[in-house]
Amino acid sequence: MNDGDMFSIKIRWSNIRIVAGIAILSLFLLVGIASAGPPPALLEIDGNEQSAGRGGSCWKVENETYSICADTFSIITPAEPLVTRSPFTAHLTLPLQESPEKLGFSAIRVTDDDELLNRAVTDFRAWSYGLQGMEIHVPLERESDINLSLEPGLYVLKVFVKWKDIGSVTYGFLVQVNDPEAEVTNNVTNNVSSGQNTAGFEVFPAIMTLLLVIVIRRNRR
Repeated sequence: MNDGDMFSIKIRWSNIRIVAGIAILSLFLLVGIASAGPPPALLEIDGNEQSAGRGGSCWKVENETYSICADTFSIITPAEPLVTRSPFTAHLTLPLQESPEKLGFSAIRVTDDDELLNRAVTDFRAWSYGLQGMEIHVPLERESDINLSLEPGLYVLKVFVKWKDIGSVTYGFLVQVNDPEAEVTNNVTNNVSSGQNTAGFEVFPAIMTLLLVIVIRRNRR
């Protein structure tokens, strides 16, 4: 075995140790984010409720002076949509008693081509963050009734919320608007629970990016 082969083996073992270390670190990050991250918002349509997917956020850690920030580089929604017909009223409930400092709400029509993960994960769906939609004014209140009239199709409802001295978060809901004569059926159990399983996802893009940068830089040495 020549020196080149030995050097290659050393690099591979070094990369394996890096992967293992980052994997262990990610477990601690996931636990920290799950406990310190923002609680989910809720959306109710036609008596059916959906728990929001949580995307990028910066959230102050309780009893500490610092915040934990994470970016998913996407809009996260539950896997299964709420199904309705236009026009309809969406009742938005934010998780904190305090009124928000900023509140943005937009309805974005999407197709399968806009999805980033190709349904590889069943608990949630990730959508391109750069998608444009219809901006809708929502009052700076904890609970709001939002009247919507949308063409038939699949929609991501993106909600950006910022609370003073607490933090900010981007929430995502998924709504299927059917033709007026179509039958409406909702999978309520999936909608309520799926948003609660997305907290850990927000750390994975950062971890994977860090891993790739470290491995590439070490291989170039």
